[in-house]
Amino acid sequence: MDGDETSLRALLQILTEPRRRYALYHLRRHDETTVTRLADNVAGWMDADRDEPLSGQEHVHIYTELHHTDIPRLVAAGIVHLPDDEERVEVVSFPDVLSDLLDVTLEFDDGGM
Repeated sequence: MDGDETSLRALLQILTEPRRRYALYHLRRHDETTVTRLADNVAGWMDADRDEPLSGQEHVHIYTELHHTDIPRLVAAGIVHLPDDEERVEVVSFPDVLSDLLDVTLEFDDGGM
């Protein structure tokens, strides 16, 4: 049970960052994508919560954070793999508990849309 609790704790920590949640919503539907496409999708989610569109600089920041912070956390958790080209993101494992948690978070993230 301790391993399950650790896994659940790790998943909950992953889900605390909106960029990672938004990325996981996309990855749940697409087993493979590019970092650029993922950043575009995440930016769309983030843009929907704002009165003004994201600037180009903000979009670059999202791409950079995904590439250097968020995707490595997902790799470390065994959810995705980033092949050598470092542009493609491939889903390795999408546990049912993660999908269930995303259903819950989606209700809150989608509430304003």
